[in-house]
Amino acid sequence: MRVWLVVAVLLSVMASPVFQQPSVLEEPGKDVRRSSPIQATISPSSGWTSGGQEITITGTGFSDLAFSNITDDGINHQWVETTMDYSDQAGRWNAVAVDSNGHIHVVQIKDESYQIRHSVNDGTGWISNGINTCGATYCWDIHMVIDGNDHIHLAYTTYTQWDETLVYMNYDGTTWTDTVVSNSAHFGPIGIAVDSNNHPHISYALDGSDQCGAGLRISSYDGSSWSYTNIDQGSNRGCESAIVIDESDHMYIAYQDRSSSKLKIATDKSGSWDSYLVDTGTSPSNLYPGYMTSMAVDQQGQFHIAHQDNKEYDLRYSTGAPNSQWTTTIVDATGHTGRDPSIAVDAADQPHIVYHTWSGQNLKYATIDPVTSNWTVTTMASAGDVGEGNSVFIDESGDMHVPFNDGTNSILKYATKSTGLSQTDEIRVQFGQYGSVTGTVVNDTTITVSTPLSGLTPDTIDITLWDKDGNSQILSSSFEFISQEDLDNDGVLNDDDDCPNDAGTSTEDLTGCPDDDGDGYSNSGDAFPSDGAEWADSDGDSVGDNADEFPSNPFEQVDSDGDGVGDNSDAFPMNAFESIDSDGDGYGDNSDHFPNDASESADSDGDGVGDNSDAFPDDATQTMDTDGDGVGDLNDLCSSTLDNQTVDANGCSQIQLDADGDGYEDEVDDFPLDTTQWLDSDGDGYGDNWGDVSWNASRISEWTGVFIANATQPDYCPDVFGNSTADAYFGCLDQDGNGIADVFEQDDSNETNESNETTPPLDSDDDGVPDGEDNCPGTEQGTLVDENGCEQNEAGEEDSNSAFESFFSGDGGAVTTTVGIGAILVALFTLLQTNAVAAILPDTFRWVQVLRKNSKLTKEERNELTYLQSLIQAYHDNPEELAEELVNLKGDITARFTNNQIKKETREKLLTLIVELQSSTPNELYQIAHNEAYFGLSEVIDTGDRSKLLDEKLAMTISRGEHQSSIPPSTRSLGELDDKGTYWIEWPKDSGTWYYRYAPEHDWTRFEG
Repeated sequence: MRVWLVVAVLLSVMASPVFQQPSVLEEPGKDVRRSSPIQATISPSSGWTSGGQEITITGTGFSDLAFSNITDDGINHQWVETTMDYSDQAGRWNAVAVDSNGHIHVVQIKDESYQIRHSVNDGTGWISNGINTCGATYCWDIHMVIDGNDHIHLAYTTYTQWDETLVYMNYDGTTWTDTVVSNSAHFGPIGIAVDSNNHPHISYALDGSDQCGAGLRISSYDGSSWSYTNIDQGSNRGCESAIVIDESDHMYIAYQDRSSSKLKIATDKSGSWDSYLVDTGTSPSNLYPGYMTSMAVDQQGQFHIAHQDNKEYDLRYSTGAPNSQWTTTIVDATGHTGRDPSIAVDAADQPHIVYHTWSGQNLKYATIDPVTSNWTVTTMASAGDVGEGNSVFIDESGDMHVPFNDGTNSILKYATKSTGLSQTDEIRVQFGQYGSVTGTVVNDTTITVSTPLSGLTPDTIDITLWDKDGNSQILSSSFEFISQEDLDNDGVLNDDDDCPNDAGTSTEDLTGCPDDDGDGYSNSGDAFPSDGAEWADSDGDSVGDNADEFPSNPFEQVDSDGDGVGDNSDAFPMNAFESIDSDGDGYGDNSDHFPNDASESADSDGDGVGDNSDAFPDDATQTMDTDGDGVGDLNDLCSSTLDNQTVDANGCSQIQLDADGDGYEDEVDDFPLDTTQWLDSDGDGYGDNWGDVSWNASRISEWTGVFIANATQPDYCPDVFGNSTADAYFGCLDQDGNGIADVFEQDDSNETNESNETTPPLDSDDDGVPDGEDNCPGTEQGTLVDENGCEQNEAGEEDSNSAFESFFSGDGGAVTTTVGIGAILVALFTLLQTNAVAAILPDTFRWVQVLRKNSKLTKEERNELTYLQSLIQAYHDNPEELAEELVNLKGDITARFTNNQIKKETREKLLTLIVELQSSTPNELYQIAHNEAYFGLSEVIDTGDRSKLLDEKLAMTISRGEHQSSIPPSTRSLGELDDKGTYWIEWPKDSGTWYYRYAPEHDWTRFEG
């Protein structure tokens, strides 16, 4: 049975009722059809063929299928009255409803103080609390509805001299909230209901000067905001409204049109609002029906409206439906009666009305006698002024709930009484061909029914439900009738059935027992009861014997490669030629050349050494390459080649062929470990290359050496096998073995003092020619002399000076134009080794001889100090260059001391001066550079002479690059071979000058690109 929950609102100046939910109306003739079986379960799913077995059907949607059966218990039930709220002036206007838990809720407005209160009874007693106030204004009437979530919705109106407002309140189970819906509502009774989304809708009259307002209006809430619709506009109409909403969310509003003395009902069912007449007098002033309206709707869609005729003051009852016939009956016309009526309908669709009468100030109750179909009226309460505020609600158990005002005692009372009616929702249940029985629809998901007699034959049948409209609905589950001779109904009689209480089809191990997989073996005897292809597992490995290739071996089930070895034991389950891998290297023993060596599996060249260890896996003659250069150790002539080096066929890298990296292979390099030397033409152990710029001009072009910075022990005489070592002049003849080259000896004796230093020769006339060689020993000081120490004539002097002055003045063009700067430098520095040159040199070059005068310093010390002084004078104004020169000099001095080329005392003096110079300021360096005494040389040469000397040295330094770059590299220099077969070499290194040749035996040609 579809339960129609009614919201009936009795609107009245004094009181009105409110019901639990919006009414749900069903259209006549509507039925429910299903295109597929209803999903349901049946418990138990079997019963005796003799019938009488009670079963329970579980599913959904059963309430929509049921029809109702109403019964009367026949008892004359009486009203039971109690007091629910003793607060002063409680319950002047009130409304009642019951929630899904059976808790009774009452909302009320107190008289005079106008406090809004809420009372609830959960079965243990009443609890009442204030939830709002009307402030400094009047409140009138109150209406309530409880939605499907048990949330409370209520509404009432207020009045001041400035405006009349409509107020809405909501209780969400925790908190009350209130909202002013409209400031233009007519003061008086209203209606409220909720739709299927639990959104509230409130009916009321627009504020107007007439008694009944200025037209009917509906305010609707969509969950976020309120909207407003005018339904029937006009003067003196729209008041005393009540509202219900059906299951399709169509709204129905009963209201008074006082302008024409009519009770009307409006609905939006057609898609727009339409109004229909319910009750009227013979003339506009003859009657005023529809006053204090209350409305309910029954399960058949029939409307029931209780209202007062405000002209004759009697209680009227109208029933019918919009756009159909309405019938109106006068229920009570005794005196001034019928005020504040509240109506509800019971399970039998019978109306029940409570109301107040001014004649005696009593609370009355009216209902239709089901036997005579006449109205019966009784007095519910009469002790004092009672019932002016009242409401009524009938719950699912048929109990009526009526709160009412006791004006005499200023309290709120509560009365309850059973209607005596019980409603049962039923449905017809068909058991196949064995007939139908009536089942009880307990709720929307449960039906209970007893099975019919099916005879003696066991059978399994479908169950069909027949709904209230005569439509059939087959259930998805079936029911089985069981014979007592075959208890499990499996076709095997109990005497022959090994499982008489359990239906089954087994035939192999047992008879008539459950066999889920249908293989003939009972579930209890089947190792695989859900697998029709298996039933035994002899080795207990969870693989059936039929599929187990090793049914007696619990460790094996499959042999994928068919080699007779199970996959679990087969190291190569997909390779029929392999099954064991002794060393675990991923290669089977049958194909593994080294089955017990996990690091090896193949020997491609068959030399007995595995490919992983064999540096030459395809060459049986080689197995090792210790230095990893790609040449086997047996053929490798250079077994310690460094990583990432390119080697030749003998396994030798360029660095191994040329250990010092100077471009000359060790086989032709006379100094294989010295990057600055590679040739010793005269075989005396001193290399042909030189590192002193001052030697540049003295080198003969036919000599093979080249200038190399910091060249080691350069041979000053590369074409002579010599043994000189003093003053870094290596490789010259030194017949007396004192270390000093014979070319630098000053006399035949070439004596040395005890410090192994040459004794300075005597020069009495200070002309630069030793007395032993001076043919004119008494030459006046300052006279220009020739190589024999005699005065030179004026012409010769001019010729000599002009050439050298041009050279030392920096006029390179003049020098080059005459004889060429290279020839001059060679001649000049050859002459510098003799005494004869002093006669033709400018004064600035006479230091070569003059330095030998100082008796306080050794020759070695004078040489070193003079060079140090020259450095300071040259670089004192460039601290960075000077610092670098001093560091280089310091390292050079230490190296020469280590090689016994200078004395310890000389080294100590020089290092002491170098340390002091390194810490000197630029100003101090300037002073030192021009201080004659600082280096102990003041008696030897003055400042002017040294300045000119340094200028000349710098001039020669400038020409060094040109001289050096003009010498091509040696034919023994290897160079680099490009992809076109051409050899290239940059010479000198980092000079930017390149040479090329096409074969190693060719000379180098300078590239002029």
